[in-house]
Amino acid sequence: MADQLRVERARAERAEAGRKAAVERANSLEDRAKRAEKQSRDLRAHLDRLGERLAAAGGEVEPLRDELRNAQRELASLRAEAAAAAASSESANAQLAALQARSEAAEQERDRSQTELQALTEKSTFYEQAAKEASSSLAAASAAQTEAERKASEFESTLDARHEEFRQERNRLSRENKRLQKQVEQLESDLEAARGGIGGALRRRIRG
Repeated sequence: MADQLRVERARAERAEAGRKAAVERANSLEDRAKRAEKQSRDLRAHLDRLGERLAAAGGEVEPLRDELRNAQRELASLRAEAAAAAASSESANAQLAALQARSEAAEQERDRSQTELQALTEKSTFYEQAAKEASSSLAAASAAQTEAERKASEFESTLDARHEEFRQERNRLSRENKRLQKQVEQLESDLEAARGGIGGALRRRIRG
């Protein structure tokens, strides 16, 4: 869009330069036409004076006629030049009108491009701000994730330590249980033996 805007600006500048050149050319042609018209009036006055001199002259008729013919040819040339200048002026005016129309169209296109560029700039600014906010949110989420992973690692370490403590305590209780079980079995055996001894003693006393 920026490249297109530069192209449109360059096109508008060229159109403006062409318009100024056409204006200068039209002014120059108009000056030429005015000068030719003045020269034509001056020559016509000169012809009138020659006519008066021709009418008043007696023996100098032929030189005056030659001068008159030269003046008439010069007048015809000036008229042709004035007509060409007028035609060129009309052509220049037409070119000027076309250039003005092109210049106005280029200015409108430039304004439209500037409006589009402004809209794109605002949209770009909005997206940049949104990207910054998203980046900040992502950074915060990443930090929160890192903290959560740290806490999870600590909890896992604590859990492993507690699990090891529980395993050791379970093994200790298992050993203690086995020891107590042996004691119970020994006590039961001793009790059974004691019962046997008491029964034998009672039987001996009864028989005795």
